[in-house]
Amino acid sequence: MAIHYIPNPKYADTICAFSTECSKYLNTEDSYVSTGWTLWQIVNGEIEYSVDDSMRHGYAHHILLFAPQDKIRIHYFSENLNVSVLCVEESLMSSALRTNTSKQKLLTLPILLKQSDGIEMHHAELSEKARTELHNIFSMLIGRVPPATSLESIELAMPLVEAMVLLVFETIGVSHNTIRPESRMEKITTDFMVSLPINYLEHQDVGFYAAQACVSVKYFTAVIKKMTAATPVEWINRMITTKARELLWLTDKTVNSISDELKFSSPSVFIRFFHRRTGCTPERYKSLQKQKHRL
Repeated sequence: MAIHYIPNPKYADTICAFSTECSKYLNTEDSYVSTGWTLWQIVNGEIEYSVDDSMRHGYAHHILLFAPQDKIRIHYFSENLNVSVLCVEESLMSSALRTNTSKQKLLTLPILLKQSDGIEMHHAELSEKARTELHNIFSMLIGRVPPATSLESIELAMPLVEAMVLLVFETIGVSHNTIRPESRMEKITTDFMVSLPINYLEHQDVGFYAAQACVSVKYFTAVIKKMTAATPVEWINRMITTKARELLWLTDKTVNSISDELKFSSPSVFIRFFHRRTGCTPERYKSLQKQKHRL
């Protein structure tokens, strides 16, 4: 009997997201160890498995969440089993945890799972609304985060990961009646984290996101700051910086072209912004990345 690691240890410091037909990879004679936080969304089929000798079943539209070092044994799976998988290295998940001033943890699902030894909290059935939202987030992650993930891709993915964790938090909490319902502030934060990666290029004003939440800019800013320890402007700037790095590294576009794509008023404004955020100019960053990947 072989032991496999999810994901492969060489990707242990990353986020990876992928879809797979399990019949090609799973073996009922083997065991699997989660090296980080691993989320499965069962798209089709069913599976019978045990986690540390506790037997469970998963069906289509279930989510399965495995904690670091969980030992998973597959006892049966249908030929049509298809899953979307998200793997997040433990320290990266920890960095996504935020605590507000009342000490009420926003993203406490991983902590609750660890404290509960996984009892009946490893899976829950998704509502149609949650299933659609989770599918949309997975689609964005799978298209954006290959297994060989760069730091820049991780930074880009983290808002999506946080949105996904919040969605899982809400789903499992409602399913098992063990976690308080999502508050209004959590709802505003979740919606912002989902909207931001989609809209940040066209909408870099906080007013757009506040309007989506039907609240004032002042209140919206206070909520996001309280719930994530960063302002909406900081989140927008993070996304822009990450996109700029991605374009400088992975394309041959000029600084002027990238400045236009990212909606800066002029290349000089973009250069100052990038230098302030990264400590080097766009041209210097592009040169350093080329040198690094020639080694």
